[in-house]
Amino acid sequence: MFKIGDYVAHYKEGVCEVVNIGKIDMGSSDKEYYTLKPVYDAGGTVYTPVDNKRDQIRKLITKEEAENLIKEMPKIDIIGVTNEKQREGMYKNALLHNQCREWISLIKTSYGRNKKRLLAGKKTINVDERYMSSAEKFLYGELAVVMEIPRDKVSGYVKEHLDAELA
Repeated sequence: MFKIGDYVAHYKEGVCEVVNIGKIDMGSSDKEYYTLKPVYDAGGTVYTPVDNKRDQIRKLITKEEAENLIKEMPKIDIIGVTNEKQREGMYKNALLHNQCREWISLIKTSYGRNKKRLLAGKKTINVDERYMSSAEKFLYGELAVVMEIPRDKVSGYVKEHLDAELA
């Protein structure tokens, strides 16, 4: 169970702060809900059941886990599906599973596909762009919070540390 002030990863909104816990006036339900404020959407509010049976929220990774994840990025596999319809389903599942490793896999897959297409003189594919953008938003948002750096600096931070690891 989370408490007020905790930060959690929400499967659709990214990093959120728990601002309240209790019943909400949405009918006659006796269910308790977390009231979440998305960190990167000042006007947003999300309600999710405390019982969290659908795993809509999870605890954020730690700073140490984030640093290890960045070091392991080169070893994380891409999504190995060639069928376009299956790929989109795999991308969607990677986002919905709400796990950093799956976001990295999606980002690496989309980035590599886009790079190959551009080198071949082709346009990038909208599906790759859209899902990669969402995965980056979720991943960089979580890394920013746990590593206490601005979200717009995370990409550079990751690249800098990956370059140091590969050197």
